[in-house]
Amino acid sequence: MLKTILNDVSLNPEISERLSVFIPMIGLPFMIVSWFMLLRFAMVLNKSVVSQNYPYVYFPTLVVIIFALILLIQNQVLIIPEDADLFIVRIIAGLNLMIHLFFILIFLLSKQNKAALAIGFGKREAVVFFLIIMVCSVALSFFNIFGFISICVSIASLFAAGVYIPLAIRLQNRLSATEKNMDFDAFCKTYEISTREAEIILEICSGKTNKAIAEKLFITLQTVKDHNHRIFTKTGVKSRVQLTNLVREKTGQN
Repeated sequence: MLKTILNDVSLNPEISERLSVFIPMIGLPFMIVSWFMLLRFAMVLNKSVVSQNYPYVYFPTLVVIIFALILLIQNQVLIIPEDADLFIVRIIAGLNLMIHLFFILIFLLSKQNKAALAIGFGKREAVVFFLIIMVCSVALSFFNIFGFISICVSIASLFAAGVYIPLAIRLQNRLSATEKNMDFDAFCKTYEISTREAEIILEICSGKTNKAIAEKLFITLQTVKDHNHRIFTKTGVKSRVQLTNLVREKTGQN
């Protein structure tokens, strides 16, 4: 690998060892940006409340971690082993696994977001994605034991992880296209709509105002507004018009 290539250049052994560790660090900025986008994707999808301050926490934290590792190596607190390739690969694999652990925690600790399910990437898909990353990280960390097999497994799983998110979203969109003509009961089950909320949705789709709905269902105007808010949250819409369009799109009702 990298160590073998450096040895062929006939460099001083000590310089060769250090270069084999620090040259891969050149690619870290690209990995840092990709990790940032991945976590941002998870936060936006799950409407995380910390997403606004996220950039101001993420970049300084990673910079501190990287510089701390470099200082520990330079001060020989972390001793570079004879197999420098394995040393640097395990550090990067560890950082990568740590980032993806935060990724899966965002999904697991957040309330199930219907908007996330609608685009085809919910908790189940996030867990599958994390498992693929775990396979990749483990294979990378033990390539010195299993050699070519570990390298092939890590490359294959890394490629699979890269295409999994867009593939899952695309597949869900195709499935959604075939489910547009679900009945209203199926629509309510999909979005976890209660019986009272279902009644209000039907009245909204018929064009009734909140006041008219309250009078017909013998409930207060504020109760109707509260139901409206919960319905909008569950379906991922922001207005009565969007809700009506969603129901018509999914059920085919006019």
